[in-house]
Amino acid sequence: MLKRLIVILAAMAMVASACGSDGSDSAARSSDSASAAPTTAAPTPDAPAEVTLNSSPDDGITDDVIKVGWIGDLTGPTASAQAFNAHGSHAYFECSNADGGLFERQWEFFSEDDGYNAEKSAIALTKLLEDEEVLALVDLGGSGQAAQAIPELEATGVPVIGPPQTIDPTLGSGQFFHNLAAYGDQADIAVGEMAKRLGDASNAVVLGIVLEVPSGTEYATYVQDSVTAAGGTYVGTEYVGLRVQEATAQIIKLEKAIEQYGVNFVTLHGAPYHNELVLKAMSAAGITDIPVVGIHGVATNSIFLNSPEDVTDDTYGVHSFKTSNSDAEGASELKRCADLAGYPGEDLVNNFSHGFVNSYILHQAIVKAAEQNSGNVTRATLTKALQGKFDTMGLSCDIDWSTSNHSPCGAPFTMDRATGGMVQAGSFSDYAEFLDGVYGIDPVVFEYELAIGDTERSVGRFCDSPFPGIWALQKLAVSRWNRSRAVRAQRTLLR
Repeated sequence: MLKRLIVILAAMAMVASACGSDGSDSAARSSDSASAAPTTAAPTPDAPAEVTLNSSPDDGITDDVIKVGWIGDLTGPTASAQAFNAHGSHAYFECSNADGGLFERQWEFFSEDDGYNAEKSAIALTKLLEDEEVLALVDLGGSGQAAQAIPELEATGVPVIGPPQTIDPTLGSGQFFHNLAAYGDQADIAVGEMAKRLGDASNAVVLGIVLEVPSGTEYATYVQDSVTAAGGTYVGTEYVGLRVQEATAQIIKLEKAIEQYGVNFVTLHGAPYHNELVLKAMSAAGITDIPVVGIHGVATNSIFLNSPEDVTDDTYGVHSFKTSNSDAEGASELKRCADLAGYPGEDLVNNFSHGFVNSYILHQAIVKAAEQNSGNVTRATLTKALQGKFDTMGLSCDIDWSTSNHSPCGAPFTMDRATGGMVQAGSFSDYAEFLDGVYGIDPVVFEYELAIGDTERSVGRFCDSPFPGIWALQKLAVSRWNRSRAVRAQRTLLR
């Protein structure tokens, strides 16, 4: 791959931005204590009878409760993806509390809504870490929000389990434990699907359509690297603005690329709302015979329910977690806990499953930390205990963080309209061979080819940042030259 070795610098904390979804289907309860429910227990690992858990209020463990935090978007433009993660985590804790909790303590779950705003996320982080003094976070949504949180997380020693995006900056922090396919992994898996569909990935001619945020640029760059390394052709990237209401302009570019270059695959990045705009515009233009493979945000049930079937019948989103309509060992428990916690039907959503498994991993890690430290569980001993292997009830690949804070796993998912849940195009193992395990695009200067478009168009737009204040540190200088059909743009992050 052409991906370069990752270099994590302080300035890089501002180089990634969130992607997820638009519009809140439902919202988790802010600062919600997971109350005991009368029936049904989650599949909880038994606490060893010979170990007595300490009380350490500064580390989120009191005589009565274990405090856990969640930060993400419950009311903003990515809520319809991130809220499911919160609900899944909450559902696990509800079931576990119904079974007596852990070490005779109840789980207390604090969900903080940042509305997809970095400043609110920073305030929520300080609240959870310093005021509530949580033991761990089972999510920290938004790429930009996660990146900016690294210094405070490292200073307090609080681990983050399973953030809903795996990006270059957090791969370089020992406080993040990733179990969702990184953008580099998702690009590799997309190339695997191209190879499967086209006989060989070298036959792929790809156009990328991405949300106009830094994570969109990261994903597009990974796709370009992966496609090119496989011998295929990447003709360019079209950007969709964060607050647009239609994607006609991007589809006009796609039509030109099909005519001029023979594009036979589209890669898609963005929030479900924006992805729906793209898919609806493709259908309206009669572009219904080109496969679409996108990021985990495309593996969203609402996209398939709200977009024309003549396009969605060949649309896939790469994800790492199975839903309750699968044959996974934990499928029935996923459904039972969703029903018990008041989230019926959400067990058919990949992100709900992700949140559920994150909480299950935390449960296992606390037991492990207690066993390893004679009951002395702190933020530090928990972080150490997370550096190992964990079960996922078959809802994902088994987790192994023994040598790395990232355990890659993924496959393309599409909707099974008979069950309403998401199903894999192939098993996780079918795509494992395409994962190269190389991460890191150059965060300061990178080049790419724009092979289509008006020669007078501005090619230097990086993002319309939704992060005032935080992203004010980010400056972008763009050089434009060679006003021919192939335009090379160099983007430079000024510090």
